[in-house]
Parts: sequence; structure tokens; C-alpha cells
Amino acid sequence: MKTDELALDAPATRAVRMLRALANPARFRIVALLAARKECAAHQIAAELPLAQSTIAEHLAALRDVGLVQSSGDGPNRQHCLDPAALDFLAAVLAGLGQQARSWEELVVETRTGSGLEIRDATIEDAPAIARIYNQGIEDRVATLETEPRSPAERAEWLAARQPRHPVLTAVDGDGAVLGWASLNSFNPRPAYDHVADFSVYVAREQRGRGIGDALLGALVERARRLGYHKMVLAAFPINAPGMRLYERHGFSLVGVYHEQGMLDGRWVDVIVMEKVLG
Repeated sequence: MKTDELALDAPATRAVRMLRALANPARFRIVALLAARKECAAHQIAAELPLAQSTIAEHLAALRDVGLVQSSGDGPNRQHCLDPAALDFLAAVLAGLGQQARSWEELVVETRTGSGLEIRDATIEDAPAIARIYNQGIEDRVATLETEPRSPAERAEWLAARQPRHPVLTAVDGDGAVLGWASLNSFNPRPAYDHVADFSVYVAREQRGRGIGDALLGALVERARRLGYHKMVLAAFPINAPGMRLYERHGFSLVGVYHEQGMLDGRWVDVIVMEKVLG
């Protein structure tokens, strides 16, 4: 399908036309100048920007066509100004996309409906799948400072040693296949930290982008509350953009950055720390 064959509703079509106009650096500069000056004639814009008046006239015409600029009068003193309502419209469309990017419940519902997704406690039989998914995270080099792959036997021992306050959850589809896993982990063995939990979330490579991580983290937060935890914390790589967005969607806020905290494949990597107070 060609790009121009993609169907958009009227507001989206209007927003796309505005964005295309603003994608030109000269037009963006003109819009910024008009925002500051409120109104300008073409020769005044030319005095600020290194452009010929004929070129400025073409840019102003393009901005008028998409409704961003309004003009009044004729001749060399014709005045041009922005339409604030048009900019507010564009801002609202982009803000709506931002809100949608921050939400996760609808995507999880869609995934659960379409694939029969279920979140359940892990069993020893899940160890091979958990090991496979964990090893993918280790190989990707954006999720953990661990570098050595784990075997199913090692993960089985890890599962068997878990305490009730440190559960492991799995996301499984309608056929019972494990698509991802998450765990609540001990933050610090000192009793003063009993109400703080570290956590892990891993999703199979081929299943990412479907809301499975959101489903797992949402369930993990609820389990932490039921277990009496006061706060959840995590350490992650700032270069893991999808992971950062996942944590932000679920209300985790940045605490700080450990600069050059670990050595991975011969290079120093930063580690960010985030937290969520459960209340």
C-alpha cells in the first residue's frame, strides 16, 4: 500500500498537513518568529532570516494553506500572524498521541482477548522457557549486566529456592506457551529493607510490543501490594528505551543515575535507578 493510500480521518489529515508544513526548517523559523513578534510583514521577516522575500512569500503561502498563518492587507506592508487555535489543535492531537503512548490497559485487554493471555505463578516446568527468555535478554545487552547464559537446570533451582515474598509470574498464551516472566526480588537482606522489592521483567523477543510486559508488570505491582511491600525499585539501562517507557507507564519515577556503573563487552555503561511507592 502506498503512503498516500492510507486512510486518515479529518483531524488526522489536518494534523499531517500542518506537520508537513512545519517540517521545513525555514517555515518553522517563520512560525517561531511570528509567535514572538505577533505579526510581521514579509520584509520584516526577511530582515531576520537569510531568505529572499519571494521565498518567504512562498513559505507564508504554504503556512496559510494549512491554516497556521493568517494574512491581512495587500502590498509590501501586508501583515502576517499565527492562528493560535491552529497550533492548539496540533498540540492537542500530539498530546493525545502522548497520552495513548502512556496508557497500557487497552493494549493488554486486546492481547488477552486475542491470544488468551493469562498471568499465573511460575512452576518448575516453566524453567526451560524462563531460561530461554532470560538468555535472550542477556544476549540483547540492554536489559541486564548478566553476561553468562542460564541453563534450564539452573533456573529450576532458582525457582525452587524462591520464598513466598519473592514470587515469579509467567505470561502464557491460550496454548500454555510461556511468553514472558517477571519476579519480585529481595532488594537488601537487612530487615530494614523488608518492605522494598526489586523486580525483573523479561518478554520473549518475538512477543515484544504486544503489551505482555505491561500485563506482567501490572500484575507484579498488584502482587507486591498484596504482599505488603511499600515500594518497588529497579536498576536499568537508560539505552533501553522500550523498558524505560514501560516503567514510566506504570508510574515509576527516576531517582538517579550511576554513571559508568558496569563494564559490558569492554565498555562502561550507565545504570538508572527508578522507584514506585505503592502506598
